[in-house]
Amino acid sequence: MPAIRAVITDMDNTLYSWVDYIVPSIEAMVESLCRTTGFPRIRVVQALKEVYERYESNEYPFAIQESNLFQSFHNDFESFNELVISPAREAFRSARKKYLRPYKGVVEGLRALKEAGVPVVALTDAPRNPAERRVLAMGLDDLLTALWALPAFPFPDTGVAHDILEREKAGGVKLRCPVRELPREFEKPDPRGILRVCDELGVGPRELLFVGDSLHKDITLAQRIGALDCWAEYGTYVSAEYRERLSIISAPSATRRHLQHAEAGDRRPPTVRLSSFEQVWERVRESRKGSTAAA
Repeated sequence: MPAIRAVITDMDNTLYSWVDYIVPSIEAMVESLCRTTGFPRIRVVQALKEVYERYESNEYPFAIQESNLFQSFHNDFESFNELVISPAREAFRSARKKYLRPYKGVVEGLRALKEAGVPVVALTDAPRNPAERRVLAMGLDDLLTALWALPAFPFPDTGVAHDILEREKAGGVKLRCPVRELPREFEKPDPRGILRVCDELGVGPRELLFVGDSLHKDITLAQRIGALDCWAEYGTYVSAEYRERLSIISAPSATRRHLQHAEAGDRRPPTVRLSSFEQVWERVRESRKGSTAAA
């Protein structure tokens, strides 16, 4: 086996638990919306879920003004933004700050790879807007070589907060690693996205270690191109309580995108099963020792 020269990692449920942070964050936002609008929780949840389903994402940043909640206030964006959206955004951000944490061993594993000169690229199917905010919130941008994501969500016609517009004019969120966008049709398990990353890194697929939690999207893709596939089995453990709470607030399409862990009988089992992200560095080190010995 060739020595591993680069690592590509999925983000959700590989670097952090998507469920553990998205559930309390959306719940906090819902509670804020109930307070400011006076609407019952069921109406707020259903209004948001309709938008989330439309965009196949629970992190669409303009869901509130794109929902039918906005129409109830006669499409007056400025006051609606000040009195309804801004408190809800702050509630979401506060919960995200509290609950969005890298898995144990992620920071240590990324640091070990960086110190060894092994580039690590995060490749996600999330749009750029939420992906770069999560990387920034966890302080992982100093440990990653680059972040590759799907195109950012476009601004809606309903209106956009001034701070968002000003940030976009200034170049968007500032990360300490480059951020690249892939065409939406390159979403995993399409191999074109990962092969484009390989080209930019200057490595062949057999010199690549790919780690992810989804057997359907991540592991199958890595095996298809000949990379060393490492299944983040630790990222597949979701409590029954959180699954139940997620089913209430999440759009089904978004849940399917983020939780694709089920095995299929006709699929090759993963080559490596990980109980911690730190084991990625161990695999890289072993490959280099084996390559040296073979030489």
